[in-house]
Amino acid sequence: MRIDVEIAFSFKHELDEGYRCLELPNRSTVLDAFNVLASRYVAFRERVFDATGDIRRNINALINGQNVQYREGFRTVLAEGDRLSVLPPIGGG
Repeated sequence: MRIDVEIAFSFKHELDEGYRCLELPNRSTVLDAFNVLASRYVAFRERVFDATGDIRRNINALINGQNVQYREGFRTVLAEGDRLSVLPPIGGG
């Protein structure tokens, strides 16, 4: 299946345009997509995953505009044509 990817991090200029479209097996999850991106792009891996290989706590993802935390988290299953948005930590105060 094919999904579109949007990365809202400033490091995206370090990636080639290939990150924008991923071909994944059917029933792949957000975590699967993150792992594919991490295997292709060191910058993605370093900023999204911690030293133990877990997704950093302050990373957010949306599928078609809906936060995955309101679904199955990073284990949410993707579908053909989904748009996966990867969001950086949001600070404020």
